[in-house]
Amino acid sequence: MSQTPAETPRTAAGFAEYVEAMEAAGAPLLGHLVMYSIYSGEVTPDQCQAWFRELKLDEALCPGGIEVSGVYERITGPSGIRRTYDIASGKRDEADPRALLMIRHVGRDERRIVRHLVREVRDEKQVRLSYDARLAVITFVRDQAQGASATDGTLAIERDEAAIGALPQNEQLYVAEVLDEVREAFGRGRLYLSADKLRAVVRDYIESFAPIKVRPSGGVYFVGARHSEVLGRLQELVCRFNGPGRGEAGISEARSNLARIPVAGMDEMREMVITAFIAQAWSELQKLSAEISAAQADAKVSKAAVQRLYDRFAELRKAAAEHEAVLKGSIGDTESAMELAQVQLASLLVRAG
Repeated sequence: MSQTPAETPRTAAGFAEYVEAMEAAGAPLLGHLVMYSIYSGEVTPDQCQAWFRELKLDEALCPGGIEVSGVYERITGPSGIRRTYDIASGKRDEADPRALLMIRHVGRDERRIVRHLVREVRDEKQVRLSYDARLAVITFVRDQAQGASATDGTLAIERDEAAIGALPQNEQLYVAEVLDEVREAFGRGRLYLSADKLRAVVRDYIESFAPIKVRPSGGVYFVGARHSEVLGRLQELVCRFNGPGRGEAGISEARSNLARIPVAGMDEMREMVITAFIAQAWSELQKLSAEISAAQADAKVSKAAVQRLYDRFAELRKAAAEHEAVLKGSIGDTESAMELAQVQLASLLVRAG
């Protein structure tokens, strides 16, 4: 049944009271359910580092500088900037051909990466009709100055005026818009951390808590109560990603957020967390055991490969220890699977020296 407007404030107030009560000293707090959504913002590496320092977060998990070459690769790559439009003017006809402006890789060396803006035209059956191989050359020129980073450099765009001039006027405008979009995206990308980078920062920080994935596909985590204080500071960091005034009333722009919902130390809640941990650990242990068996059968398995398997097992043991107070010996078959994996690993480690 849908909620009436009159009910909404009472529900919100009730939830706020619950959160306040659970975060009070001495409350039976089991931990938090954590969810987050991260969108692009104007966050520089230096600004992010300053926030990590101010909020006393682990600076080892702070993102480094921006690889400018990576920005170029992202905006000119397969999932980068492109434009599709109708060739015919007027009302859309399904039989009308469509044009696609996209960027294709040409080559690279130690000095530059070269890509071309190309135009493809297809009919309603998606059969290629024509192909303009070079409307513009979009080049990443590596910084050759002594001591410069191998990933630093500049963007150079060279229009092929003859090829562009041969297009209808409206298509020339589309070409100009795409090239302007490339310039703008590169300019922003070299200054600000991408949404993917900011998302990775938050994900890595949460995973450092050895969380339990409450939803198998991810996105909802249980984090133990011992991390509550740090989790609050991480929530403040995510809030700062939005910048002053961004996403306020009247503005439809999405805001980055991290929600942490207190979980009371009740039997039902504890059982939910235990069930989620058993499902997660069992799946990971079965996969790990299969990979260990494959490594045991491989006479040429490398020490590095064995070390990676051992590190994964150690992470699983760490997660079990992290949630020991919650689990209270309730993991049964999972403990057996962990012991089997440990025996397999011991044999493999001896063989690998």
